[in-house]
Amino acid sequence: MLYRIKAQPNWKQLSNFWTILNDGTVSKQEPDGMEICASMKRAVISDDKVEWYETCYCIPPLKHERATIYEKFFTGIQIEPISSAPELRGRDFWKYLETLQTEKMLPSSKTGGRPRIM
Repeated sequence: MLYRIKAQPNWKQLSNFWTILNDGTVSKQEPDGMEICASMKRAVISDDKVEWYETCYCIPPLKHERATIYEKFFTGIQIEPISSAPELRGRDFWKYLETLQTEKMLPSSKTGGRPRIM
């Protein structure tokens, strides 16, 4: 089944998330690592929430993905079944993560502790 997911990122852990998305840790995870990586590559960030869609056949949905990856890097995870891939609107989350790694980051109280890209 196809699911649409919305979640609040754990801002302090995004650097670690980027690392494991790129060092093979996630992609080698069976049975869902490749789907997690693909989902994060099509995810968007908007209004301090990340949104993506992915295929999963677990009951409950995303059971393994949540236990192994998502609950470490996101809170307030909302999952809803959908019939087709939605058009996601927002900033490219993969590029956002990459920018966090390559640009100088400053914490900001105006952004609720979220890093502010300079």
